[in-house]
Amino acid sequence: MENVGPQFENLCCMIVDDDKFSRSFIKTALYQIGIKNIKEAASTTEAAEILKNFKINLILLDQIMEEQSGIEFASDIRNGKIVENKDIPIVMITVDNHENTVLEAKKLQIKEYLVKPISPQALKKRIANTIGQEING
Repeated sequence: MENVGPQFENLCCMIVDDDKFSRSFIKTALYQIGIKNIKEAASTTEAAEILKNFKINLILLDQIMEEQSGIEFASDIRNGKIVENKDIPIVMITVDNHENTVLEAKKLQIKEYLVKPISPQALKKRIANTIGQEING
């Protein structure tokens, strides 16, 4: 299925990362793969506000953050503490590659787990997989 563009164009993606450089890098990668509707959150509190006010199709979530870990935030989403849609697809993007964290993420139905640094191509593949879309290349 070559037609990846339209499906990606319609996504509203939120980057949750307390590191400004990481958010900027991920945002650039998203632009390169055709995702232009992007919200950014520097904390999970900010992310929760965005989730309440916008329809987010995909969350790119850092694990290691000061206020609350990505796993804790994902758990709050899955438990319905933040928004009604408990099944928002989440991709974890982090430097944390500990087995326990990866297993916790899997338990929370986090389909994809990327270890920083990431490439736009790897991100594209993981997002397509997370939203259930096949891509070539």
